[in-house]
Amino acid sequence: MQTTLGTLLRASTYGRYRFLAADESKTVLRNKLRSLVIEFKMQLSAWVILDNHYHLLLKSHVGDELPKFIGRLHGSVSHELNRQAGIRRRMWDNYWDTCIRSDTDYWTHFNYIHHNPVKHGYAAKMGDWSFSSYRWYAKHKGEDWLADVLTKFPVKDFTDSRDSS
Repeated sequence: MQTTLGTLLRASTYGRYRFLAADESKTVLRNKLRSLVIEFKMQLSAWVILDNHYHLLLKSHVGDELPKFIGRLHGSVSHELNRQAGIRRRMWDNYWDTCIRSDTDYWTHFNYIHHNPVKHGYAAKMGDWSFSSYRWYAKHKGEDWLADVLTKFPVKDFTDSRDSS
């Protein structure tokens, strides 16, 4: 399996509050993410959005674009969700990025991202969660392809204090 190595990015909501609990809120984040990936000419390989955090596996062609990208993403999502709620509040904690250094690292994180809803009890199976790229891969690459990737690169527990349920 060939990859273009990239960056793992994860971000949490402020105080781990479930600002993204409603599907509509997740949809706002997903749609803004899609438009900014195109605008910034990034390659988004895998993603998942949960109630209080998200993970992305992406590649930027310009190294200093990531902070601008995240600033725009968080700013516009905060603005929209605050507007809908009729309040002003801080929505995001910081974000953390990790350089993907090998194909094994890439595919293991690919699987970890898709497994995250199962890990946190949001879904029984990876394909049950609609706010992730898993279903896209199931449709375009097939369940057998996903099973093969999972067999070759099993999910590791990359748990840290920033990745809470």
